[in-house]
Amino acid sequence: MDIEIPMEEGEPLGATPNDKLVITKVQEGTIADGKLKIGDQITKVNGQPITDQNSFFKALRYAPPVARLTIIRDQKKAEELEARIRIPEARAKLIQRRDGYVYFLAKIVWQPNGPKLGLGIKHFQNRVLVSRCDPGSLSATQLAVGDHIIDIDGVPVTDKDVARDLLIKALQEKKEVSAVVERPETMEAKHWTQQALVTQISQPPSVQMNSDVRAIAARERARVKQPKQQPKSILRQSQNTKPIQISEDVASHIIASDNEGRALRPVRK
Repeated sequence: MDIEIPMEEGEPLGATPNDKLVITKVQEGTIADGKLKIGDQITKVNGQPITDQNSFFKALRYAPPVARLTIIRDQKKAEELEARIRIPEARAKLIQRRDGYVYFLAKIVWQPNGPKLGLGIKHFQNRVLVSRCDPGSLSATQLAVGDHIIDIDGVPVTDKDVARDLLIKALQEKKEVSAVVERPETMEAKHWTQQALVTQISQPPSVQMNSDVRAIAARERARVKQPKQQPKSILRQSQNTKPIQISEDVASHIIASDNEGRALRPVRK
């Protein structure tokens, strides 16, 4: 089906497509509001076939005064996508939204003798990122490499070990788990995610430490790496030991008292 959207030069469309050119967000009050729906897949702009996001936005620049969009609208898929994007209000408050990303609710359901989870994760700058999704696994149905897992069943996660424990516990006890996910959409966001995935965990902390603290930490790391020295014994090592002699003579020493022969004196209160 074709949809005509009048637009002026430089005017934003107000709709965000993903890498498959499926609309994932429509901004209220924009020219796309009421014209496009979440789940619409764009195939052409003014009769010109569109293959990716770059060709779509390039075609839009030359579209005014009217952008004629050829789309595929599947109501069932649109409802499924909208349900994923609709995040409960309490969990939406945990999101610190960034430009270039889309946010949705992923739900993974485990079945006996079904596919394995097949998920690999790492943490980077207090974010839990998906580093592996095995083909045909449970995770591959909802997640993709580069996704940022914001929470698990409403519990915010910033550490991969905590996230893994929550995932496994939920699947074992409830056979299902949900997660709020941040997914990169723009080229800049995808580039940042790729850099994060290849960065080693031993990177400097995201919060810069003072120079004196860094110097102390460096000295301590160097000290720990040095071979441990054997502690020195407190026992005497000399071979010229003297024999022990025991004497039966008794000696006594009288300790005098401080106040012998003196009267006590009152003191002021």
